[in-house]
Amino acid sequence: MRVPISWLAEMVADLPPPEVIAERLTMAGLEVEALERPVADMGTGLVVAHIEEVSKHPNADRLSVCRVDDGEAVRQVVCGASNMKDGDFVVLAKPGVLLPGGIKIKAARLRGVESEGMLCAAEEIGLSASEDGILILSNDVAAGTAAAPVLGLDDTVVELSITPNRGDCLSVRGLARELSAVCGLPFKKAFELDRAVPGGEARIPVTIDSEDACTLYRGLEVSGTTIVPSPMWVRTRLAACGMRAINSVVDVTNLVLLELGQPLHAFDADRLEGPAIYVRLAEKAEPFETLDGEELQLEEGDVVICDDGGPVALGGVMGGASTAVNDDTRDLFLEAAVFPPGRIRRTSRRFGLVTESSYRFERGIDGGQVEQALVRAAELIVELGGGTIAGGMARAGQEVARPEPIRLRTDRMESVLGSPVERARATDILIALGAEVKDDRDALLTTPPTHRHDLRREIDLIEEVARIEGYDRVPLSLPVSRMERVSQPPSFDLARRLRVQLSAGGLCECVTLSFCSRHNNEIFPGLHGDGTGSVHLVNPLRSDEAEMRRSLLPSLIGVYRTNARSGAGTVDLFCLGRTFAAGDPPLQIEALAGLFGGPRRARGPGSAGPATFWDAKGVVERAVGLVAPEAEIEWVPCADRREYHPKACARVLVAGRSVGYLGTVHPLVAEQLEISEEICMFEVDTRCLLEYAPAHRGLRPIGRFPSSSRDVSLLVARDMLAAEVVTAVEGLGETLIERVTVFDEYVGEGITRERKALAFSIVYRSPERTLTDEEVASVHDRVVNHIVEQLDVEVRA
Repeated sequence: MRVPISWLAEMVADLPPPEVIAERLTMAGLEVEALERPVADMGTGLVVAHIEEVSKHPNADRLSVCRVDDGEAVRQVVCGASNMKDGDFVVLAKPGVLLPGGIKIKAARLRGVESEGMLCAAEEIGLSASEDGILILSNDVAAGTAAAPVLGLDDTVVELSITPNRGDCLSVRGLARELSAVCGLPFKKAFELDRAVPGGEARIPVTIDSEDACTLYRGLEVSGTTIVPSPMWVRTRLAACGMRAINSVVDVTNLVLLELGQPLHAFDADRLEGPAIYVRLAEKAEPFETLDGEELQLEEGDVVICDDGGPVALGGVMGGASTAVNDDTRDLFLEAAVFPPGRIRRTSRRFGLVTESSYRFERGIDGGQVEQALVRAAELIVELGGGTIAGGMARAGQEVARPEPIRLRTDRMESVLGSPVERARATDILIALGAEVKDDRDALLTTPPTHRHDLRREIDLIEEVARIEGYDRVPLSLPVSRMERVSQPPSFDLARRLRVQLSAGGLCECVTLSFCSRHNNEIFPGLHGDGTGSVHLVNPLRSDEAEMRRSLLPSLIGVYRTNARSGAGTVDLFCLGRTFAAGDPPLQIEALAGLFGGPRRARGPGSAGPATFWDAKGVVERAVGLVAPEAEIEWVPCADRREYHPKACARVLVAGRSVGYLGTVHPLVAEQLEISEEICMFEVDTRCLLEYAPAHRGLRPIGRFPSSSRDVSLLVARDMLAAEVVTAVEGLGETLIERVTVFDEYVGEGITRERKALAFSIVYRSPERTLTDEEVASVHDRVVNHIVEQLDVEVRA
């Protein structure tokens, strides 16, 4: 919604500056999106000029040469329009003026003739054009007068975002009423009707065939008018609000729509068939041609205005082509009505016809001002184009009644707002908004105005009082309550962070019972070791689960088997929980266990094969790094764990202390547990990891410069660990090395039985600059040479 400040000033006296208006309206819930000043960039270079002589351009048939007086000097201007003549007053843009759209005027030579400026059309200076060619002004303005005030371009325009429940603010009167209440300024009428509502019989009667189609319809005939271009004050006012001027009749209906919020439509009365107008619901597939020539197939439920020949308007949305006003129109039938918002909304959305009228009907209009808007439009049409108001007003439907009164309890208002509001102040606010207020003992009996469809309950009135009084004026009162400090053990936060980390890595958490069979406890002694016994249950839930679990792994394997039998492919699981061993009291360990089964996702099509030792190792590294990022982690081969494969098992050491194990399941254990595929698993003591957690956690910035990676494949002894190579690289002390990872191991054809191939990826990055290929290649060669010198390895070709 766009409204010029000058129009608001006609209804509210002593307005504050535009910036203050914007702040007050925004604080009252009517968001001001922008304050626009069209003339801001034009300066004083846009003036009224008098044409002394118009002549043909000597070198161009379609150009004219005009000698114009701008009040200071006579200038020569070349112009491409042809509608001006000697003696006309026009708008001249002098050299240096910046017009809307970024066009800067300069002195130039056009086809051999000097031109000092430009004669402006309406659109070129931000006005809507009703005719082609140069904008011709009236002759009552002296040459040299600044054009901006004459054209209304010096006015500030307020652009607002109106919420759907405030349809009353989609008009200048509605915004002025709000501004009057918010600023505490007197609200005045912008106009006085010279004529009362006409009496007598209507020359064109109206009938409403269905109350579902229309609740109120009024019509008025204007005869003997002439369709003329609208005067400048109408055109500039419409342009400021974002509308294009058409002619005197259409412009008046748009002007009243903007002024009062009441949509109107004008029919060419001579093109109506029959003696009456009918308002009804459309029939299925009923044809209708709109003003812009679009052929529509109506549906049941659409509101139509009809004469004896059929639909002549789509109610609340758009008029029809058959009765459209044109330059030959002399007799008009004006309509103003109240249509159901829901029906208008459905029709508008279905046909994609969102008009200024439908936009307002959808949000609800003020049915109490229908007749006033109709008479206002008729008087303006007569004022601009002549003619008379013929006959009485056609009336159909019931008058809009004011809503039922609402009791606003003063104590309830104080309770909701948290602060007292003077009874007299609340009364003044509600009256300023258009309500009728009467004292009713301890309450205010308030009758909302017809334009406020959103005021239906007591709480609505309380909100209005708070809104106008100012939410920022409600005193702050914080609730008083006693907060008990709740401390959580470090293990609680650790478990939370581990769950987030592992879930983000694609593992699913399992929550299982703490009971286990004696057989499984023998196979999986867990982190307690073989030197301790199990905790026996006196009254087990099941006979085959008579002991407390020593390890989390049997439960995870059971979940894996269930999923594998059901056809699941990849099954990656983890579990956080306690394990138990015999003692006085029983020993407990907070453990984290994980299991990986099924094919891995490949970078391209297909799979990357079954889970490997490296999958488990990567997850354990992330888990340890999350808890103890500064602790050194080591991997030591381990062949004495009965549940793990002796050639694929490692003990996890953190700062030299054993915290867990990882590896692939032992083939004999897999056979006993009926596991057909190779799975990898791990189990670590999380409480032990907490001992190496730093007291304070720091953050390291993400590298600003790109990294560069290089791969190297090495032939090493069959029993050499990849960690030895990583340690050798780190021992070089090269600051550009960011990360070293092993990503492949190969044994088989082309390699002797005493050797294997390990492939490493080394990432290089500088914190200060982008490394060149030559620099990376040089460092990488030095690293590879260092590995070869330190270890008995060869670079694989």
